[in-house]
Amino acid sequence: MKRPAAHKYSAKATPCGFCPKPHPSRREARRCADLHILQRAGEIDALVVGPRFFFEVNGQPLIHDNGRRAVYTPDWRYRRVRDNRQVVEDTKGMRVRDWPLRKALFRACYPDIEVIES
Repeated sequence: MKRPAAHKYSAKATPCGFCPKPHPSRREARRCADLHILQRAGEIDALVVGPRFFFEVNGQPLIHDNGRRAVYTPDWRYRRVRDNRQVVEDTKGMRVRDWPLRKALFRACYPDIEVIES
């Protein structure tokens, strides 16, 4: 039987205890468990794991050379109850090269949604 390939950044897939699939890293699993506890406490709601946001400019989708739409998939999306603000959150163990550009594009396309790196 073939073993799965090692993770690029040596992360270990870890369950959080709330989601059906394990998260790619222990850090992400811990943060996911924390967010589920915050949701149960009523501090956040509408928690979504792995939402997808497609980039558009002037109403036209951004398309890669290979024909695929440009997309940003943060780790979580939720609504903070105290200020009714939509938030996307991404857990970063290693900063990848395209992250600053992707974050800038997201902020331009979705100015009403706050971006948090944890």
